[in-house]
Amino acid sequence: MKYSARPLVLLALGALVLLTASTAFAVGTPSGTTVSNSATVDYAVGGVAQAPITTVPVTFLVDNRIDLTVATVDAGPVTVLPGSTLRVLTYQVQNDGNEVQDFRLQALDAAAAAFGLTETIDALNVNVFVDGNGNGTYEPAADTATYIDELAADANVVVFVVADIPGTAVIDDVASYDLLAIAATGATPAALGVDAAEDSGVADDPNTVQIVFGDGAGIIDAVTDGQFSSRDSYRVANANVTLAKSSLVVEDPFNGVANPKAIPGARVTYTIDLGNTGTGDADNVAIVDAIPANTVFRVGSVVSNGTVAYSDDGGLTWAYVPVADANGNDATVTHVRATFALLAGGGTTEQTTFDVVIQ
Repeated sequence: MKYSARPLVLLALGALVLLTASTAFAVGTPSGTTVSNSATVDYAVGGVAQAPITTVPVTFLVDNRIDLTVATVDAGPVTVLPGSTLRVLTYQVQNDGNEVQDFRLQALDAAAAAFGLTETIDALNVNVFVDGNGNGTYEPAADTATYIDELAADANVVVFVVADIPGTAVIDDVASYDLLAIAATGATPAALGVDAAEDSGVADDPNTVQIVFGDGAGIIDAVTDGQFSSRDSYRVANANVTLAKSSLVVEDPFNGVANPKAIPGARVTYTIDLGNTGTGDADNVAIVDAIPANTVFRVGSVVSNGTVAYSDDGGLTWAYVPVADANGNDATVTHVRATFALLAGGGTTEQTTFDVVIQ
């Protein structure tokens, strides 16, 4: 019996056992990557294996899926003082797409505040800078770029919004800013590309890298618009320093410490209470107290966490070192000073005491 080969029919039957390369989409494959494969059919005629038939390779280019996120790095509002300059809000921009991208940056005055606060003021001289050396800290000399240049896929970079705070700001004023990152075309170092445009209205072209937006919605932007935004806030703090002073007769020559009276020779303790009930810190806080007329300073009586100094010229200079006389006093001391480098806000208190003897 003769057998006749019918290649077209056999090719159709062979399609049932057609082997092809995997077509599963690999998230993160760089755009512009060429994907190519061919189909091969093996068959026999009358039990005799024939030469395999292979199709012409089918190729296409992986398109550019633009995706990004912007996140606020600060865990809470950034504390600032009235009139302070170069105050920093910190954000992170992540390239979640599959291509190197530039990103145009904008700092926009927010309609509302972050962290559940209420927006009350605007900052001044608001600018955006990219972390130039990757250390996460704003440094004016190093961080000068105003856009993100050539950010690799799956990479991120820190961005700073830098502004001045009005001198008229009061405690608990809030100024908020949205950082908006807008995807732009990359591939040209040291030059900001044009804003990316999506090819959603264009038919797929296997020989062209086309753009698809895959981003989510940020604070002020929409889903799949090639943008993302996040919000951060400045909150004005201020020191509210309080000061109180009291005196107590602790000893006299006749009664000793039992119900002593303010008579000549009596020892009196002055207590000075310092506090800061504000939300901002106070620095270089100095308490100065004059030794009253008709009294002399008791040497060695000062108790304070501050740095204590003495004056013998009415407070003009503070280099005097007290010297006790036969009674333990120094009539030369005119003033006592206690200095605190920092008095933190939030209810910090300090107490300073010293003794005088009534003449």
